Amino acid sequence: MRATLYSIVLFTLAALPLRAQETDSVFPGYAAYAHFVDQHISTRDFTEVILRLGGRDEYTKEEIASLQRQFDGIWSVNFQNGTVFNRQDLGGGVSQEARMYWTGKSYCYFYALLHQRENDLVVINFALNSNSTPIMDRF
Repeated sequence: MRATLYSIVLFTLAALPLRAQETDSVFPGYAAYAHFVDQHISTRDFTEVILRLGGRDEYTKEEIASLQRQFDGIWSVNFQNGTVFNRQDLGGGVSQEARMYWTGKSYCYFYALLHQRENDLVVINFALNSNSTPIMDRF
């Protein structure tokens, strides 16, 4: 059952890229973005991550609630540790990064494609996964 649940979550997030909207995905700078991501992923508030980073128009409320339940099944306790383990400057204000959160042997991987504009930072695309391979394959 857990393998099936994992496959559903992996497929759902991989199959539906989350696009930036003018009202979502925009932060006043990298520090605000990093604080938001760290705070909400560490506490497993994936609903807020999905909504704020651009998934509001990609999922219904029911789908988001289902994703939160699936994530709660994979990661049952809050994460105690987190790090940025890969960050690349792609030029023109565009960068990508991979973050990892963990407690014991439970890991959550996060990917973001970012664009630094004149006065703000935009999350263009992001992904969450319990497996590092789909995240690392983006680099």
